[in-house]
Amino acid sequence: PTGHAAFAAVLQPPMSVPSATKGGELFVPYRAVGLVSAGLPVAVVQHGGETFVTASLGRTFQIYNCAKLRQVFVGPSLPAGITALGAHDDYTLVACGTAVVVYKRAELVATLEGEHTAPVRHLLAMGSSVVSVDATGLLVAWQLPSGEVAGRLHPGFAASALCHPATYLNKVLLGAPDGRMQLWNLRSSKRVHEFEHGWRAAVTAFEQSPALDVVGVGLADGRLLLHNLKFDTTLLELRHTHGDAVRCLAFRTDGQPWLVSGAASGALHVWHLERRARLSLEPCAHEGGVASCHFLRGRPELLTAGAADNSLRMWSSDLHSGELSALRGRAGHAAPPTLVRFHDDELHVGGGPGGQTHLLSAGGDRTLRRSSIWSAQQDCELSQGRETKRRSMHETSVRERRLPPVLALASSQRRERDWANVVTCHAGSPVAYSWDTTTKALAPHTLAARPAAPITAVAISACGNFAFLGSAIGAIDKYNLQSGKPRAAAAAEERHEGAVRGLAAAADGRTLFSCGGGGAPRGGGGG
Repeated sequence: PTGHAAFAAVLQPPMSVPSATKGGELFVPYRAVGLVSAGLPVAVVQHGGETFVTASLGRTFQIYNCAKLRQVFVGPSLPAGITALGAHDDYTLVACGTAVVVYKRAELVATLEGEHTAPVRHLLAMGSSVVSVDATGLLVAWQLPSGEVAGRLHPGFAASALCHPATYLNKVLLGAPDGRMQLWNLRSSKRVHEFEHGWRAAVTAFEQSPALDVVGVGLADGRLLLHNLKFDTTLLELRHTHGDAVRCLAFRTDGQPWLVSGAASGALHVWHLERRARLSLEPCAHEGGVASCHFLRGRPELLTAGAADNSLRMWSSDLHSGELSALRGRAGHAAPPTLVRFHDDELHVGGGPGGQTHLLSAGGDRTLRRSSIWSAQQDCELSQGRETKRRSMHETSVRERRLPPVLALASSQRRERDWANVVTCHAGSPVAYSWDTTTKALAPHTLAARPAAPITAVAISACGNFAFLGSAIGAIDKYNLQSGKPRAAAAAEERHEGAVRGLAAAADGRTLFSCGGGGAPRGGGGG
């Protein structure tokens, strides 16, 4: 997997896995943990009173119920990476290389192939048919579920955006990288109209408005327009600050004249169309851009997907101010993980199922996360709110406000409900931080190296009462986790000549093993 890929897999063979002697494989991936969305635009579909969203996971996909963003289905593995998604009624449409695979729930209905010679970049569901557009610009309309070709055309460019205007039978609106906009008839494969307004910037997003004949148009130079297709006139033009490219658009459908635009910077802009003004701005909604945004039908709740931060989020909007507030979310690491550990007491649990169901992980995004192997509902990020607030006055980047990258971590379940039970050390920091997995946040106490030096290794005693810190100058300190007070330190003659690289507490609670840059490992009294 690329980018923000899943950071762990439980290597347990599924039912149809070939034996090691057959395929020459010792381990076969079974379950991805911590992957929510690979950054493609999501597909949203309504079933009765419930809304479902389909997100790509690289070579497979998963479906969430928007009510609580609960995972309801994980799709089968595909032979290549997913390049586009679509959904219509019970059908899930997945573009994989030059083919489009159609599923009805878990059942494979059809594989639409033989027309495209380049990877499919866009999918659009239109009634009982699906439209696919590849990298060369070829557009093919397929009938569902038969898979018959209903039409094909090439507009002369590789479309950068497309949509089906409401009530425009068999018509598709195409946007070009050079700013052109054309309306085509899929049945006759003929161009109906080329709109006179050349936008002089790539068309990046279309969205049908609640009003017939009017669509929202997003451009790469930060402009967003309301355009009347029937009269070929622009009704309204708005603009993102600093030319921030528009990635996606969403109209409220509960009677409020609001439009939300997602930007390449990760910001969400809320616009009031009657006042022709911006109501509010959420500058850091997603790291690395917003891939999709969608208002739930008839409700003031907004669903967004990040283009690079491996997350889905639901927002509620204030009726008067337009301010967006986070309602719920699903997220994983936004950058590759650098450290993964089972959260358990190996010495006492012995690898049993009770102690190895959760993972603790740190990543390049400077977050610490706890993930469940079996239930994605239990995944969470441990809050750094206390520290990020201190840095918010000096740093504009969300990532820079967080603690430095984690070098090492230690955890224990022994006193999990009593006090801090996770300790981390961070790049260049002379302070180790304690965390509480019960409150899912930083604990009150920080543990400092004595004398001050960057901390390079940490450990927790078998009883869960004490933390051990190893520093870059070879010193080792012992702290009480409940009070945060120092309890002992290695004598000067017992220090390592170089930085302490590893610490491990023995099960007897009396011995601590350490390894440093000076050579052989050492064992000493830990009591």
